[in-house]
Amino acid sequence: MKASRKRENASLRAIEDSALFAYTKKSKIRWFYAFVPFKVSTGGTSTLIPLLTLEAGGSAQEVGVINAIGSIASMIGGVFWGKLSDKMLKRKPFLILGFIGTSLFSFLMAFSRSITQLMVLNFLYSFFIAATIPIPVILIARVLKKKQLDYGIAKFNEIGGWAWVIGLILGFFLAYFLSIRQLLVVFAVVNIPSIVLGVKWIQEAPFRIERRSLGVYANYIVEKFRYLPNIMIHLPEYNKRALTGFLEFKEFYLASILFWVGAMLYFSQFPVLLKSRSVSTSEIYLASVLNSSIAAYMYMKAGIHTERRGGKASLLRGLSIRSFGFSLVLLGLSQNGAVFKICAFISYALAGYSWAYIGISTTSMISKLAKEKEQGAMMGFYNLISSLGAIIGSILSGFIVKAGGFFTDFLLASLLILLSIFTLMRFDVTARSRHKV
Repeated sequence: MKASRKRENASLRAIEDSALFAYTKKSKIRWFYAFVPFKVSTGGTSTLIPLLTLEAGGSAQEVGVINAIGSIASMIGGVFWGKLSDKMLKRKPFLILGFIGTSLFSFLMAFSRSITQLMVLNFLYSFFIAATIPIPVILIARVLKKKQLDYGIAKFNEIGGWAWVIGLILGFFLAYFLSIRQLLVVFAVVNIPSIVLGVKWIQEAPFRIERRSLGVYANYIVEKFRYLPNIMIHLPEYNKRALTGFLEFKEFYLASILFWVGAMLYFSQFPVLLKSRSVSTSEIYLASVLNSSIAAYMYMKAGIHTERRGGKASLLRGLSIRSFGFSLVLLGLSQNGAVFKICAFISYALAGYSWAYIGISTTSMISKLAKEKEQGAMMGFYNLISSLGAIIGSILSGFIVKAGGFFTDFLLASLLILLSIFTLMRFDVTARSRHKV
């Protein structure tokens, strides 16, 4: 009798939640779609910045430095805009400012005439994009109940992730007819509807919210800019709690920074390598489409795998796939023509495939192993570690290519991913789980 009543109550709750989600989807999250032109624009532009650097006479070193500048601007901007919006209790103006800055500086980059100008404009471009990163979760929390927050964030990520892929597909076709500078102007214009829709659809959320009380969520579907999540819920904290969590999770964080340095040794120089082999802009876009679309497609499948096998197993799987993918470039370097392209494209596709496991599993591990009150601080620290690793890897990549060539750079990238795997294997998940209890 009691079991039957429990099943009935569970069914009623499921029906209630489904109805609530349906209502939410129709009436409360329309503003999610204001981000679609913005995501299309930033997705299409992401491939162009390193190519414009090379076109302007830059070398592998300048490409690495410009990537690092973008990561630095994203890190500073994410914290700056998040703290400022929390302090002023204003969200909408900063989002609109982020949209405006994205169009403005994308447009101005098209007319840059030197590497120095491009560096400055890329910093400002990334800094204003960062205004759109930490704020959306506050708006989602405003219209959704806490138990629906994971649904809302997942939906926002899904919309943004596929819009990013659409931007890459659009770039692939337009690159046959337009130059890199013309494409930047086009994508600056593509973003303008987000400004209009943002003013019309986004509602203000004039209340304070404790970010660490929100829990942690998988917050990036495709590896945008290698460090530019859809939503940065937790900002870095510098206190005793963060230090204690760092010491307890030191193997995890060490594995993470090794991973990000290795990843950026690869990603910063991948378009430089392709251009050095006379691969066209459209073909480079095609590689990016494969990378991002596979990552987006695998997102849910990787989530199921993580739920069944655990975060550590899923992360090791992702890192192993990525290590193998990176090594394919090493095989392709000794080849020419179609064979090289096949190796490079499969390598980049596997990088996207692996990201689905890496992105979800890292968040899952923090969520399940850290104490509830420490989760926000731990996620904020992971955001910081990720960004620092991306900056270091980007800067080093250009110097390594200059000193030892592409083979040395991609070999070190593969070795760092392997070191990350060995470090993670030393991380005792069982002990942390017992400590949490």
